Amino acid sequence: FFARFGNIAVLIGRLLPVIRSFIAFPAGVARMPLIPFHIYTFIGSWPWCFGLAYLGMVLGDKWNSDPRVKAAFHSADAVIAVVLVAAVAFYIWHRVRGLKRH
Repeated sequence: FFARFGNIAVLIGRLLPVIRSFIAFPAGVARMPLIPFHIYTFIGSWPWCFGLAYLGMVLGDKWNSDPRVKAAFHSADAVIAVVLVAAVAFYIWHRVRGLKRH
């Protein structure tokens, strides 16, 4: 697969949020040449870098002037914290329950 579609796989992989973190591994295993890998990585990563930098610039301008922006991020922080605590509790509960069965 990678021998046939490696270049386009790297390009599309760099555009996809989760896949972009792992696409370098199959490219390395397939011994994809470095120059094409870097070119496709640059092209595929550029939209994310540009978009996130632009979003940061827009939100940075409003950070101190619009209290809703800070409130939204602090709410998101709280939701993430609750989800993480619930996930850890769920994992521990299932782990302890599994140990009691054996």
